[in-house]
Amino acid sequence: MIYDKLVAQTAQAPVTSGLRQGEVFTPYAALVERIGRVAAGFLDRGIEIGDPVALLVPNSPDLFVTAHALFAIGAVAMPVSETATRAELATLARKTGPEAVVSAPGLAAAAETLIADAAPGIPLFLTSALPERSGTARLPELPGGTPALYLFSSGSTGSPKVVPHTHAELVADSERASTAWEIQPDDIVLDMLPGNFAMGFLLGATQAVAGGATTLYWSDPMPLALSREKLLDTMVRERVTFMGAVPAMYEIVAGRTGARALGLRLAFSGGAALKRSTFEAVRERLGVTLRQDYGSTEAIMFSHNDSADPDSSWASVGRPAGDAAVRIMPFDTEFGPAVGEMEIQSSSLMRGYLGDAPANVRAFDEGWFRTGDLASLDEEGRIVLRGRSKLLIEVSGYKVDPVEVEETLMGSPAVAEAAVAGLPDPRLGHRLIAFVVREAEVSADELIRWAGERLSVQKAPAEIVFVDALPRSPTGKVLRARLCEFQAG
Repeated sequence: MIYDKLVAQTAQAPVTSGLRQGEVFTPYAALVERIGRVAAGFLDRGIEIGDPVALLVPNSPDLFVTAHALFAIGAVAMPVSETATRAELATLARKTGPEAVVSAPGLAAAAETLIADAAPGIPLFLTSALPERSGTARLPELPGGTPALYLFSSGSTGSPKVVPHTHAELVADSERASTAWEIQPDDIVLDMLPGNFAMGFLLGATQAVAGGATTLYWSDPMPLALSREKLLDTMVRERVTFMGAVPAMYEIVAGRTGARALGLRLAFSGGAALKRSTFEAVRERLGVTLRQDYGSTEAIMFSHNDSADPDSSWASVGRPAGDAAVRIMPFDTEFGPAVGEMEIQSSSLMRGYLGDAPANVRAFDEGWFRTGDLASLDEEGRIVLRGRSKLLIEVSGYKVDPVEVEETLMGSPAVAEAAVAGLPDPRLGHRLIAFVVREAEVSADELIRWAGERLSVQKAPAEIVFVDALPRSPTGKVLRARLCEFQAG
């Protein structure tokens, strides 16, 4: 279904539209031809409908081709973080049961470790040598409910959940997003987000092409703070008209003296709350008014702020787009009765976490997805986010579950108890502080290294505070709101 949609979109797109990375441009027509050959090659190597395939591939044309080849044969693309630790890769593999791994050459060692730890005997394909059949293959006719993509979300418990999305959900998302953003064939869409991040994968793989636009993939081995001038030069040279990123990225890119004459017609921010100072800096220095969007791993693109008065409504993530719908359910908050927990529906909403019936019971309310976000609606139906009803802590645009970090720390024999809180940070959104009751002598640096070897960089605590005991209620529940009193003291 997705492949058929791509073929139809390619037939309508101009020959000047395609994918660009560095100095290399590939038109969609050439990409579709190669996707067909790779799809046939995967079939020849035994990849079948429903088979999950882990992708250790940076966001790039290689990821686009590989994912669409898997979509074409009904297999499941499963992009995995390049920074995932060995333990995290093994956990994700055990939850999904991959039948193969595709890796960029530079990540082959991690891919081999994943296979050895959790899936012995499955094949490894390098993007530099993907299987390609010179002849054509009969591709299966796929109903809309066929699984296409596995993403990963912490949800509200201590370990990552597998979020499946079907062909129909991805097609609906691409149509909703490209329509809301008014993507056109002459747009140059900048994608600088990781490929395992829902917003980064879909922007490059399905959303930009739905409008016939060209996607420009950008990455640099240096941190963004050191490579932003190179990025801005690239945006000017390539005439970028559209981009999406998390607030921390905008903060860095716009955090310089003087303005840059960019040709952006639209830039949206998602993944974390936007600060007014970032909104102002982007407008002043990048020459575009930043718009907020709302989405999630479970619902993908949901809303877009297209207000005619973006200055007064800057804090809103807009109205639901397309067939998406929202309702605000009563929730006891400090903000009063107008603020409650946001529940949503859309044709791109997942049907449920993979193999996790208890989590699905908690996640859905009569078909409505409980987002865990506290929100209100203004007089025009725009969504204004007020906080989180769940425990998730936003770090650099990622939603980190403190329970996962706590469980990792308590895997150390030197830790008796641990609780994690997020302290506001002007650059990251929050930084993670772990409050630890020691079982044996251990230093803060040793525990930070312990966590860093087992967790992705955004999940590792930035600071360890040793305490004699965690604050608890009479029933034994950790009083998380009081954790930071230790820091204050």
